[in-house]
Amino acid sequence: MKKIFTLVLFSFLSLYCGNLFAQVEDDILQILEDLGISSEQAEELLQSFQDKKQRYNINSLTMEDMVLLGLTNAQIFNLQNYIRRTGQIFSVNELKFVNTFDSLTIRRILPYLYAQQVPYIHSLRLDSIMNYSKQSLRLNYAKNLKTPYGFTRDDKKGFVGSNFSSTFRYKLEYYDKLEFSLVGDKDYGEPIYYKNKTYGYDHYSISLTIRDLSKYLKQLTIGDYRLNLGEGLAMKQNFSINYLSDSYGAKHTNNNIAPFRSSLEYGYNTGLATKWDFGKIELVAFASYNAVDFNGKTVQQTGYHRTESEIENKNSNTLTMGGLHLNYFHRGLTFGFTSLLYHYDKPIIHGTQKYQQYYFSGNDNNILALNVAYNYKNYLFFSEIAKSKNNAFSELLGVQVSLGYKSSLSFLVRNYDKRYQNIYADAIGYHSGNQNERGFYFDYSKYVSKRFSYFLGGDIYYFPYPSYRADKPSYGYKAKAQVEYSFNKHIFDFYFRLNNHQYNVTLEDKTKAVKDNIVSQYQLKYRYVINECLTFAMRVGYSHSFTYASKKNNGYFGYAELLYKPSNNIWNFNMRYTYFHTSDYDNRFYVYEYNLPLVYSSAMLYNTGHRIYANVCFDYFTDFTIYFRYIFIRYSNTKEISSGNTRIDGNIQHYLSAQLLYKIPNKYYKSRNKLSISKSMK
Repeated sequence: MKKIFTLVLFSFLSLYCGNLFAQVEDDILQILEDLGISSEQAEELLQSFQDKKQRYNINSLTMEDMVLLGLTNAQIFNLQNYIRRTGQIFSVNELKFVNTFDSLTIRRILPYLYAQQVPYIHSLRLDSIMNYSKQSLRLNYAKNLKTPYGFTRDDKKGFVGSNFSSTFRYKLEYYDKLEFSLVGDKDYGEPIYYKNKTYGYDHYSISLTIRDLSKYLKQLTIGDYRLNLGEGLAMKQNFSINYLSDSYGAKHTNNNIAPFRSSLEYGYNTGLATKWDFGKIELVAFASYNAVDFNGKTVQQTGYHRTESEIENKNSNTLTMGGLHLNYFHRGLTFGFTSLLYHYDKPIIHGTQKYQQYYFSGNDNNILALNVAYNYKNYLFFSEIAKSKNNAFSELLGVQVSLGYKSSLSFLVRNYDKRYQNIYADAIGYHSGNQNERGFYFDYSKYVSKRFSYFLGGDIYYFPYPSYRADKPSYGYKAKAQVEYSFNKHIFDFYFRLNNHQYNVTLEDKTKAVKDNIVSQYQLKYRYVINECLTFAMRVGYSHSFTYASKKNNGYFGYAELLYKPSNNIWNFNMRYTYFHTSDYDNRFYVYEYNLPLVYSSAMLYNTGHRIYANVCFDYFTDFTIYFRYIFIRYSNTKEISSGNTRIDGNIQHYLSAQLLYKIPNKYYKSRNKLSISKSMK
C-alpha cells in the first residue's frame, strides 16, 4: 500500500510541475551559506535580492547585488572600473571585455542580468513617486511554544515582556533614484510599553536614500546607514565575509554608503551621509549621532531589552562620529584617504584582564588611513595602512591574480599593532578590531569545467601579546578544501575544514601553558533535482577535536530535505529532518535552514537530538502572500535546555512563526517594469 501511495504521489507531482524549482532563490541561498556571514547580515542581502527579484540591470548593480551573483572581489572591482572608464554597458555581451570575467562566470550570471541605459533622471514629484514606486509591507510574528524560566520568575530579574517576537518592514523603491525603509522590531521578552523607556516596538530603524540629485551629488542618505571605506582598517560596517569563502577572495569591496534596513540594533550610524563625484575624484562625507546601550563601563551590543537591568542600560550613552573619505581614480589605479573621529558622551572603561590592557578607554578617538588598489592585466594589488589616536598602526598588503579564464589566486599579509584601537575596524583577520595580530592568508580556486570546481585556502596567524583565553603569545591556523561536482541533475559538494586556535590549559604540575586546540570538520552535501519542481537534498558531517585534555571528542550530523514548488506558484513547501550528536562545544556545527523570507537561519547543532522543521507558503492572492514555519527540537540526554532566564524545563523546544507580505498595489510600475525588461532583451 505504501509503495502504491508513493508511486501515485510522485506521478502527481511530476504532472503538476512546470517551472524550475526557485532556481534563482536557491543559488542565492547557497551563496549566502558559503559566505559565512551573520544571520542579520544575510537578511540584508536577502532584502536586496527580494527588492530586485525579477532581474538585475547591469548598469545599476550595487555591491550587494554583485555579491549575491557570486562575483569575486576582483570581478566586482574590474566591473566598476570598466563602467567608470567606458560609460554604461549597452549589452550584457560586453562582459567578455571586462578583465577576469571568464566564459563560465558570464554563462552563470547571464540569466539574472539585462542591460538598460539609465540616462533619464526621474522626477521627484510626489505623484510620480507614488505611481511608479514599488512598495511592500512585511509583518512577522514568532511564538515560543515552551515558556522559558524568565517569563515565570517573580524576583524582578525575569523578562518583563511577552513570549513572542515581532518585526515589521516597510520598503519603498522608486527606480534606482530613491528608496525609503522603516523597520520595527521586538524580541522575545521585550515589552510593548515600560516605564517611559519603551513605546511600541523596542527598536525602530528609518532610512531615506536619494541618488543622482545633481551632476556632482550622487547619493544622499538620511537616517540609518552603514559605511565601507578602503580595505576595512578604518571603517567597515557592512556584512563580514568569511575570508575562506570559495568565491570571494581576499580583497575588501568598497561600496561606500549602504542604507541600513535591518532589524539589527547595533553596528550602524544615524545621521547624514553624502557621496560626491568630481570625475577622477570621489568624496564621501558623513556624520552620525547614535544612542547606545551602556552598562557603566562598556557598550552592550546584544540588542536585548527584556529585563529591568537591560532596559535601564538602553540608550544610556551616546556615540558621535564624523569624517570623510576621498578616492582618486586614474586608469587602473585607486588611491584613497580616510579621516574619522568618534566621541562617547560617557567614557569607556575596558576590563582588567591582561589581554584587555590595550583596549580602547576614554571618550575620544580618531583614525587616519591610506588605501591603494591597482589593477594591471590579471593582477589586482591592494593595500591599506591606518593609524589610531595613540599613534598605533595596522597595515595589510595583498594581491589577487586571475590565472587564465578559470582559476584565481589570492595572497594577503597583515600586521596589526597590539595598541591599535578602532571600533569600526573589520578587515580580514581572526579578531575583530584588527589589533594584536600578524598573519598570512592565501586561497586558490579552479573551475575545471561546468561540472567540476575546487577551492583551497588557508590562513596562518600569530598573536604577539596575550589574547582572549591565552595568557601568553599564541598562534593558530585555518584551512579549507572544497570540491563541487555535478552531473545531470545530481550535485555533490564536499569540503574539509581544519582550525587550530591555542588556549590556556593547566598542566599536570599545576602550571599554566598555551596549547593547541585542533578541530577538523568534514561535510558532504548532495542535491538531486527530481523534476522541475521537486528537489531532494541531504547533508552529512563529521567533526573531531584534538586538545591537551582529550583526543576523543567528536561530533556528527545528517539531514534529509524535500523541497517542492508547483508551476502555478499558489503554494510551496519544504521539510527537513536532522539528527545530530556532539560530545562537546568545540565540535558543534552550523547549518543553514530555510526560513521565512528575509529571515536567514543558521542552526547550531550541539549536544544530541533531533530537529524537524517545515515551511509552507500560500500565494493565492494577487497582493498578499502568507508564510508559516514550524520547528521542533528534541534533545536526548538533558532534562533542561539553556540556562538563566532562557532555561526551559524538559528536553523539547518548538516554535511557530508566520509572515504576511502585502505588495501595495501600484497602477503603473509593474507594467512599465516588465515592458522595459522585455525591450532590453530584444
